[in-house]
Amino acid sequence: MDRGYTWFALNNEVTDYVDLSRYLARSIKKHNAENKVCVITDQQVQHEEFDHVVVLKEDHSQQQEWKLNNEWQVFELTPFKHTIKLEADMLFTDNTDWWWNHLHQHNLMFSYDCRSYSDKLVTRTPYRNLFDRNGLPNVYSAMTYFRKSRQAQTFYNLCKHITMNWDQVRDKMLVNCHDKQATTDVVYALALKIMDPMQENKIDYEWFKFMHNKPGVNQLHDGFDNDNYLYTMRVGDDIMVGSHRQSRVFHYHNKTLAKELYE
Repeated sequence: MDRGYTWFALNNEVTDYVDLSRYLARSIKKHNAENKVCVITDQQVQHEEFDHVVVLKEDHSQQQEWKLNNEWQVFELTPFKHTIKLEADMLFTDNTDWWWNHLHQHNLMFSYDCRSYSDKLVTRTPYRNLFDRNGLPNVYSAMTYFRKSRQAQTFYNLCKHITMNWDQVRDKMLVNCHDKQATTDVVYALALKIMDPMQENKIDYEWFKFMHNKPGVNQLHDGFDNDNYLYTMRVGDDIMVGSHRQSRVFHYHNKTLAKELYE
């Protein structure tokens, strides 16, 4: 129970996130000896890939198709002292056991920026104009580390207040934001800006970044189909995108991709 990976899997009418979670859990266990996983969901499920299943007692996203209003609860719900928080639509492509030696030194750590299919560092994307307008730190909630600590608790309490009071926060704290729903990346970035306005305590490890398989990250025009143009495929145990072997955590955008790769 000391350390492990935790994420939410709340299905909607379009995507079975519990099923995606099984692919993610398998990839973690394939590549790592430290491989305990916990899935937080709104229904009781039993799959051999999951070491822990936590069923939400308070579901704040029942009326949402994109169910994000529970994300702040991860601090209380994870069974681990040390947690790497992920998203269900990810796959591990290499060993990450060695991460823990570095992560244990910190209370809270974020993934800044992301990587393209060719492992190029991407600091600006067409999806983050709101971040630029508001001077928000370019963090990605999809991969976050925290330990049970006062600092992490303070951060997730802020996330709770931002999420539960979104209309007021949006109108009074953000410039030209029209999002009807609080998205987790924006919530994390705003909470972090409140805690550390000048980013004086920023920790930015080069290896703690994932490959974000979206057209704008991969510098493709919207007219190109990301998966077909770059031809994502599996060769043995490797995932190849645009002829590049993926060695980072692979965050895919097309929710059918994991099934296409492994079945």
